[in-house]
Amino acid sequence: MPEQRARYRFSIIFFCVGIISAAARGGSPPGTPPVRGEDPGMLQVGEELVYSVHYSFFNIGKIRFVVSDKEERNGRAVYRAHAYMDSNPSLSWLVDMHVRFHGELDQDAYSYGWLSEDSSGKGVAYRKMVFDYDAKKMYYEWGNRSPAGKRKAEGYDTIAIKEHCQDGLCLFYFARAHAREKIKTTIPTFIDTNEVTTNINFNIERTNEDLDSVSYPVDVVKLEGHANFVGIFGLTGGFEGEFTNDAAAVPVTARMKVILGSIRVELESWTRNSWAPPKAPEN
Repeated sequence: MPEQRARYRFSIIFFCVGIISAAARGGSPPGTPPVRGEDPGMLQVGEELVYSVHYSFFNIGKIRFVVSDKEERNGRAVYRAHAYMDSNPSLSWLVDMHVRFHGELDQDAYSYGWLSEDSSGKGVAYRKMVFDYDAKKMYYEWGNRSPAGKRKAEGYDTIAIKEHCQDGLCLFYFARAHAREKIKTTIPTFIDTNEVTTNINFNIERTNEDLDSVSYPVDVVKLEGHANFVGIFGLTGGFEGEFTNDAAAVPVTARMKVILGSIRVELESWTRNSWAPPKAPEN
């Protein structure tokens, strides 16, 4: 199995639902319609979202999400998405993390495949998941990648699944798709091959949020939840976050409990066609 520390790479991608590396298994929350095509305006090729991560007074790193391209596959739109997580090099005494996630998700934000590459330690460790929905199985592989880019597998596993799945990267987009719906849900979540759960209460409040990157208060909806596991930076227990109150549902902030205190994630910059954060209505 991968080293124990590899499990902790789950949580930052999960930061808007908690938000952050693994696979979540399960369909849409009860009573909610699935996302169809590009109608919500959420999945957009070329979108890039950059976040800063803060612990106490320290900026400990950045996270960048990118949707790179899209293709038609068996009558469905399939998107390629990526997340790049890097700690602040000046704070290597506190945290040293360099992780890449690559995934394919369909128009309903379900995963077709997921790959992570972690160069936080010596060498580059990778983990890979491929979902075969016809066979109702997830194929899991882990190993190391050489400097030349050649992967050497160290082990394999096969996990039975009952329905369509989300990995941690797809879950980021799945949360955006449901951010404005007033629902509560429990999401079965895989950390490597171990199943845990995450509880989420969507759209508990409409409010506004002040960001350093925006000159006006942003119109947002808030969620809160509880992570029943220990994740990256020691994330565990309660979390909350805000999404823009529009079709793009861009996560703008998140706060999470960690073993040593709490961290805050904030939207720093974005590239998205014809979009700016919605301005909060005046009272």
